[in-house]
Amino acid sequence: GLWTYVVASVAASYYNVIGPGAKSAQVLSSSSTSIIQGAWGMVSLNAVKTASLEATRILKGAAIAGRIEICGVSCFVLSREPFPALASALRRFHRQQEREDARLGTIHEKLSSNPSSANVRGFQSRNVIFHLTGGGFFAHTIAGEMPFLLDWSAATNAVVIIPEYALLPHHKFPDAIQEVERIYRSLRFGHAVSLLGFRPDKIIVTGESVGGNLASALCVSLITSYEKNDHCEELSHLASMELVSDRDDETDEEGESRALPAGGSAPDCRHVGIGLPDALMLCCPALNLSSDMTQSRIDGAHDPVLPSGLLAVISSSYVQNDCDSKNPLASPYFATDVTLRQFPSTLIFTGSEDPLLDDSVTFNARLRGLGVKSYLRAVHDMPHAFWALSTAGIGLEVQSECQEWLQKAFCNR
Repeated sequence: GLWTYVVASVAASYYNVIGPGAKSAQVLSSSSTSIIQGAWGMVSLNAVKTASLEATRILKGAAIAGRIEICGVSCFVLSREPFPALASALRRFHRQQEREDARLGTIHEKLSSNPSSANVRGFQSRNVIFHLTGGGFFAHTIAGEMPFLLDWSAATNAVVIIPEYALLPHHKFPDAIQEVERIYRSLRFGHAVSLLGFRPDKIIVTGESVGGNLASALCVSLITSYEKNDHCEELSHLASMELVSDRDDETDEEGESRALPAGGSAPDCRHVGIGLPDALMLCCPALNLSSDMTQSRIDGAHDPVLPSGLLAVISSSYVQNDCDSKNPLASPYFATDVTLRQFPSTLIFTGSEDPLLDDSVTFNARLRGLGVKSYLRAVHDMPHAFWALSTAGIGLEVQSECQEWLQKAFCNR
């Protein structure tokens, strides 16, 4: 019953914050990846994620809390407010999955995400928060993050999409960032419209810890790919598409419209070209995976969430060698000025006790020096990756600022 979901949600949030700290001493003296999986493994269990999803639906009043596959990657989809077009799309997706599971694959509903079939104007638009979770590339900390993500959705009326990107130890760099980019491009350039039942308008990318790494690396990849003209043909095709739906009058088998009137306005011309997010909001981002030492890494060697030994094991597991650790797609900290100059508006939260504090300060200073609207908020007496502490009533002021900043970022044109 309800109490089961309460306990599951609280336990997941508690383990998300306390679990790594309880294993810190072991990690400091061992390089075994099994220890990290043990420290974070519980929050990444499918049963815990599912229980947390149901708890979020019930306790936070989520109108939509489900899963869907985008570009072959499972993604959580959350919305605080009702959104019939998305709800209908999720039902269609799950009916198709049930048919495939029952070996009835000859009956297919239209779920194409092929760009050639993306007629986007016939769909209602909605802003999107594309959130990338932490977990050291070994786990997804979705269970502890769903409560505040629902609050963000409520404050902005945005749909939250959370990909379950590829994890260690079976998937190393660059698997995770490649999956994240494929999903993001599908959202940004209209490929996933018919799958989701709506057209993403503005997209803000958020991420905590290694999720902040992936969010920043996503921007680096989009910019460098555009500079190399890797996607000119694709962008030219999308720009010349006739954005008129040929499915305005279609309904699904439950009588719900698959295409609703359009809303919103055209994105910034830079976003049409490079396809950048409209803004970035990061918390304690792991921007630098190299072994370079900073004062904050020395002072925060015994951080309860990210002790130095754990950071070293994560970095050495994710990247193959020191050369890879300074690849801007693995460590956005090392991106060139030419690349960083094109970054979107960015807000970085960090804690005064975070081992990665100095990396965030330097990165923010570089962005500001290059003319990017970048802002840094250092929260006193906070450890690494503290957004989920709001579930326990800690850092509520931070969450209020997050919601306010998201609101303003979505309103800016």
